[in-house]
Amino acid sequence: SAIMFAMGSCTNDVLDNVQQVDSSLPQTRATASNDWTYAYVLSEGTWHVAPPSSPGSIVRYDNNWTKKSTLEIGDTGNDLIQYGSKLYCAVSGHDLTADNGGIWVLNAKTGQLLTPQMKQYDDEKTGHKAMPRHLAAANGKVYISLYSGAVMSIDTINYALLDYKELNATYSEGICIGKDNKVYICNSGNADDTYAGGGTTISVLPPTLDDEIQITVPKNPKMIAAYSDNKMYFNVLGDGGANTALYKFNPTKPKVAPTLITERAGGFAIGSKYIYTTDIDWSSPYYECIMLKVKLSNDEVSIFTNDSGYTFGSITINPFNGDVCFGQSMGDALYIYDSAGGDYKDMVNTGTANVNAVVFVK
Repeated sequence: SAIMFAMGSCTNDVLDNVQQVDSSLPQTRATASNDWTYAYVLSEGTWHVAPPSSPGSIVRYDNNWTKKSTLEIGDTGNDLIQYGSKLYCAVSGHDLTADNGGIWVLNAKTGQLLTPQMKQYDDEKTGHKAMPRHLAAANGKVYISLYSGAVMSIDTINYALLDYKELNATYSEGICIGKDNKVYICNSGNADDTYAGGGTTISVLPPTLDDEIQITVPKNPKMIAAYSDNKMYFNVLGDGGANTALYKFNPTKPKVAPTLITERAGGFAIGSKYIYTTDIDWSSPYYECIMLKVKLSNDEVSIFTNDSGYTFGSITINPFNGDVCFGQSMGDALYIYDSAGGDYKDMVNTGTANVNAVVFVK
């Protein structure tokens, strides 16, 4: 399945009142690829659902990018993954005490819900319902990072809670399973933080979640991905998204400081030959987007495309053809580029703001 990384809703929450700058861009259609059958596009919606805000959604498209169905999922759609024959969607909810976050499960082939209602779980750390942020899966479990600074796992049969661990952190975000089968979680806050963004750790846990060690990293880690036995990548948002960057580290040498790969990486995704990054320059007149690519073989950084006016906050790689899909922050559009860059070859409007992630299925 696709590896997905996105700049999550914690950084978009403050942007709800910023005017969309490109709502009337032209649409084109690319030649369909028959290597994949459906694409599921998750959009966050706008934070704290109340008029004129809107709930998050999952839109199902065929491989001509024709919209087939839309599922409203609540406040706020934060992550979507495929594991086996099922899709799992994390809805974070409004805040730690709102009790409106949970997990949806769908049939990946049909898009039909397998949970008639959103599954909710108790978070012992807050005494409220869990606020899921990001998802990873392995060994028959789905792992869920919680914004309170905790992690849990559920089974894939009846979605029951299996394991739970309070972390020495707050505002836990990106999560992945390393090649060593351990669980890695980015913590954007320190323990006892009263706001997100001050954290400097990645938690490392066994599959049973019964122990925790921490790796010290630069400020405000957001998303993380495993590439090989000795190479993992993560990005940081710095101070409120103003000093974003992409790093790599060797999980077999946790005491060695991470290596800076490139600045301006508010979101990233790993392709077959490159890592693709995106970042929004909020100080520019039209919130210009900076899109780079990093060669995996030697960390060489170059410009991916000069299409810079679209406020892209998320990236997904299509695993069937290598296309690079950028989701629009503030707007509702998904732009599809060839892996070589250049001009975008397709654009679809999801109907819901803050496009977060895409899952492509056979």
